[in-house]
Amino acid sequence: MFDADSWQEIFNAIRTNRLRTLLTASGVFWGIYILIVMLGFGTGLQNGVINSMTGYASNGYYLWGSKTSVPYQGLKPGRSIKLNNRDTEALRKAVDEIAYLLPRVRLGSYRTRYDIGYHTRVSEGEVMGDLPELNQLLPMNIETGRFINRFDIEQKRKVIVIGEKIYADLFPAGGDPVGANVTLQQISFTVIGIFKPVRYSDDRERLSSTAFIPFTTHQKVFNLNNRVTYYGLVPKDGVPSAVMGEKARLLLAARHRVSPTDSRAFGSWNSEEEFIRVQNLFSGISYLIWTVGLATLFAGLLGVSNIMLIVIKERTREFGIRKALGATPRSIIYLITQETLMLTSLAGYLGLTAGILTLQIIDHLISTSSNRSSAATMFDTPAIEPQIALTAMAVLILSGIIAAIIPARQAVRINPVEALRAE
Repeated sequence: MFDADSWQEIFNAIRTNRLRTLLTASGVFWGIYILIVMLGFGTGLQNGVINSMTGYASNGYYLWGSKTSVPYQGLKPGRSIKLNNRDTEALRKAVDEIAYLLPRVRLGSYRTRYDIGYHTRVSEGEVMGDLPELNQLLPMNIETGRFINRFDIEQKRKVIVIGEKIYADLFPAGGDPVGANVTLQQISFTVIGIFKPVRYSDDRERLSSTAFIPFTTHQKVFNLNNRVTYYGLVPKDGVPSAVMGEKARLLLAARHRVSPTDSRAFGSWNSEEEFIRVQNLFSGISYLIWTVGLATLFAGLLGVSNIMLIVIKERTREFGIRKALGATPRSIIYLITQETLMLTSLAGYLGLTAGILTLQIIDHLISTSSNRSSAATMFDTPAIEPQIALTAMAVLILSGIIAAIIPARQAVRINPVEALRAE
């Protein structure tokens, strides 16, 4: 297989027929190149979508009250369901599947912003009342100071954690704002920390303009009594979010005299279902890419096999002389396989290298054209994992061997007497 004379013959044949060699290798080159680039683009799209979903618990469940749509127990439809602290206690006691229960309260309606002032400077932001466990549902990085703790909740402290955008607006000169007093709705709050969202998508800017105060403080100072805007729930390990969420919904429906079949009385969003849906989507895309890529590669290898058949026909007299001089079928098969494998492997390696280089150039262009730390993108890091590249090369080599089988068998069948008569 590694006989020096055989390799010298192969290289001489390649140098003698440069155009034919180039055409033979081009099909394989483009097949592996297209496969690698498509896989890289699929990875880039997947990374972008996954990153856009980063920053929320992957198994979080959100539940809020809406309006009833059917009559129940003598009550007319159209009632507004208002959640409260008693619902929170009932959920804690009755739904064992909950690992983290986070009642949340919002000042105003969704995405309504309020002025937060410091001396003569003002910034706008959403205001949320939360518990210390919020990080289990909404991961964030505390850049300075700390987040809300249990003492803040118990003592209903007027403290506030501000987003990086609010900090930049109120403290343009920088510095440590911890201990500074800011005003919100003419109420003074002491800054205890600055947070940076983990979010990667268009929600990042909105979260950067959010301020958090203790849940109990929020209810008290803004006269919300015991109201809860919505719940964020995280299930225990091994418990599907949908199972936990449905049990919580049925409990709240019973407490508020809502029909168990009323699908509009409570709104919900299950992040686990979204993650699973995205994973299934990209699994399908990956299968499609491999199918198209391998089909393209197969077309190139089919061309290699056909051209090798032509080569063997042109070298009929040569193979006849070899067999007449005592060449065994195995040695002829080795020779054909060597030549085919060398062409496919070299072309495949060049295609693989060109594909990876193309992906690196695209990644560089993306990284220089946008600020990934702050800008949202649905396409990111079009990379190929090493095992994928190795798999592609293994498939290529195996395909090269298969492509050599038909030409090699044709060469073995050559009759030495008839070959010597061939012109």
